[in-house]
Formats: sequence, structure tokens, C-alpha cells
Amino acid sequence: MRGENGISLTGLYVFGAIAFAMLVLKLSVMDTWSWWRVILPLGLFVGFNVTNIVVAFIYLSFAQIPARPDGDEADILEPHTINAQYIAAMLFFVAFGDNMVRWVEGGETSNWFWLLSGRIETLTVFGALSVLALFSYWSRLARALKA
Repeated sequence: MRGENGISLTGLYVFGAIAFAMLVLKLSVMDTWSWWRVILPLGLFVGFNVTNIVVAFIYLSFAQIPARPDGDEADILEPHTINAQYIAAMLFFVAFGDNMVRWVEGGETSNWFWLLSGRIETLTVFGALSVLALFSYWSRLARALKA
């Protein structure tokens, strides 16, 4: 669903609905969940978008793209909007966010699987992997704009 200014609010609605469902579950069934866990979907949405904007700003500040590419940018970038690097960055950020909540909650809630342990090493690894995947994504877009 796009507004008149071209901003898509679909992701916000989806993550808001997931957060609302988690709120209902916390208040009715899952009383062991912390409030950090309940607001995690909205935190992931906002955090990933902020990270994407920061990485894009940093990368495009140093990329040598012509002042105005030939043709419309939307037509040039249309086939490059969502690709494997972007999906990987989102998945790494979800793992980062889940580990962040586990770290904030403290305790050893889940050490059965090292990817979801909440340890500082996994936070660092998944945060770095997310940022690297976003740099790869933006480098692909920059190559498309240069060509």
C-alpha cells in the first residue's frame, strides 16, 4: 500500500500486527515473555531501516556515481530492488535482534543453539554480517547506476 508520496507502509503494518499478536499472547498466555520480546518486531523494523539508511548514506557518499544517470533511476533500479544480499541482511538483522533481546533479558534462557545464545560474540557476528550484506547490496545498486 503506497501513499501519494511513494512511501510503502506495508512493512510497518505487518510488523505492527505481529507486535500486537505478541502483546495479546503476553497478556493472555505467555506471561514469561519480557516486554523486550513483545516489542521486538517493531524494533527490528525500525532498526533495520535505520541501519539500511545509514549504510546507504555512508556507501553512496564515497561511491563515485555520476551526478545524474541517464534515464530514470526508478527504471534503472527496478530489477535490483530486492535481492539475495538484502534478504541475507534482513535475516542477519533478525538474528542480531533476537540475540540482543536475549542479552538484555539476561540469564541463560537459550544456550541450546549457539546462534540464539544472546552472547556478545553472536551479537557482534550477526550485526557485522548484516552491515556487510547491506554494503554488498548497495554496491550492487551503485554498479547499476554507474552502468
